[in-house]
Amino acid sequence: MNAHPIRRVLRALLPGRPVEAKALVVQHLGFEPADLDTLPAVLDEVGRELGVSLRLDGISGDLVLAEQAFIARVAPQVLNAFLDERPLMTMPSAVGSDRNARRRARQLHAELTQQFRALSLAAPTETAAPADRGAAPAPTSSGYDSQFDTRQHAERLAEADLDRDRAELLKRLRRGLVDPAQPLLETAYGPKATLVLDFASGVAYVDELADQRLRVTRELPYLARGSSPEAGCKQRELDLVAWDIAAAAGGFRLLNSPVNWWHTPLAAAPGLDVSRFSALPRHLDLARVLSAHPVSPAELRRRCRVSLSDLRSFLQAALFLGLVQWMPVPRT
Repeated sequence: MNAHPIRRVLRALLPGRPVEAKALVVQHLGFEPADLDTLPAVLDEVGRELGVSLRLDGISGDLVLAEQAFIARVAPQVLNAFLDERPLMTMPSAVGSDRNARRRARQLHAELTQQFRALSLAAPTETAAPADRGAAPAPTSSGYDSQFDTRQHAERLAEADLDRDRAELLKRLRRGLVDPAQPLLETAYGPKATLVLDFASGVAYVDELADQRLRVTRELPYLARGSSPEAGCKQRELDLVAWDIAAAAGGFRLLNSPVNWWHTPLAAAPGLDVSRFSALPRHLDLARVLSAHPVSPAELRRRCRVSLSDLRSFLQAALFLGLVQWMPVPRT
């Protein structure tokens, strides 16, 4: 019970704790570069006022500090998986005059102080559940729509085509997965949000902002020839990044999908195991059902009770990595 993330945070905020115990790491999520330049100093000032050491980190943390507009684009089940029961604090977006550095710093300071003090009012007892305190994330929802009917909602099964730029990106990704001699695949979301895949070394170099756009909001990057990641960027294994990129393309035409893809069975590769790529229970369940025997997307959705968007993302990633394939359609 004492190891629960919210309890670690609350204990650090309690008055009278030893100085060495009053330290928290704050993981940032979705902020623009200008805010990331401002936040460390603001956190340091807020921490001194509250008597706790606050350090900003882009990779991990005891709690998550997110930009509100960014969070609004994230599916609840994805956000809950990312939070992993850690407390979430949110900051309003910088708009208009708020982009003035001093004014923005004052706004961040006021918001952070208020939210940290609100957290510190909740004392960690041995019996109270985190949800009772209102600081833990909401329960995860699968997004399953029990009212979905393919006859009434056929438009939701329509497969959109990618724009030329990102279609080329996925083509080059697919080629690089089977041929390590392919050149670097340079992509980006914008300034300080670059993602470069090195097929020869099997490593992807990822800016923190790009990693958030890819893994949390599931956005596809664009080709950005000549782009380079920031110094100190993340290094991730290539196949893990390929899974995330393909999953982000789940809303578009599934790889090699036949005309009647919704009712065409998919066969899993022998010994299918997706735990390397995703620890989400619904993804493990999808893999388990696929491993048993060939099954169509329609049947998969019914048996595993997942949302259409989550099903498509999973299948797109599995298809790209060769973990599943479409069964041949009988000729009539």
